[in-house]
Amino acid sequence: MNGKKLACVVLMIFIGIATYAGQIVHQKAAAKRTEAETAESDANAAKSELEIAETRTTKLRYDSDELRRFLTAWTPHIDRVQTQSEVEESILASLRNASMLILSQKFEVRDNRATPVIPKIVRASLVLEDDYAKTLNWVGELERRLPLARMMNCRITGGENGRQVHAEITLEIPLINLLAEMPVVASATTKKPSA
Repeated sequence: MNGKKLACVVLMIFIGIATYAGQIVHQKAAAKRTEAETAESDANAAKSELEIAETRTTKLRYDSDELRRFLTAWTPHIDRVQTQSEVEESILASLRNASMLILSQKFEVRDNRATPVIPKIVRASLVLEDDYAKTLNWVGELERRLPLARMMNCRITGGENGRQVHAEITLEIPLINLLAEMPVVASATTKKPSA
């Protein structure tokens, strides 16, 4: 082989290597460009999802504003009585403060499986005998002290003399757990699969 042919072969090898390297660089550049376009598309999709989520959050805040204000107002009352002993103590303290004559008292705890937010209910059964006005004032004081109490039974009859009354009162006081998880309720817009 002469020098010209050898130089031509070397030049062809060099051009082949340069072409091969150019193709590899071009393929890597195309892959990076595709990857960048995909990342930009994903970023735009994520931005759209973020805007949708922010809109839903704003709507949920607006829709739940009244409920959140209600909860804020009632949380101190809920936190005041969390156990059966606190309920008993509160009722008996109000009876002592009013100087009421207690003929009998009975407190029992009942499980409530209807909702996890109210796992237990304390039922207080009281029999009192005292002055009519004093008894009704005590009922008002009890409502102020335990606003979540529900009066299940209130039977007031005449007492031993004209001013006294005999009162049989049954109350239910819920023990509320605000940290309980509520079951998810399907929304009305969710379509049920047809059978």
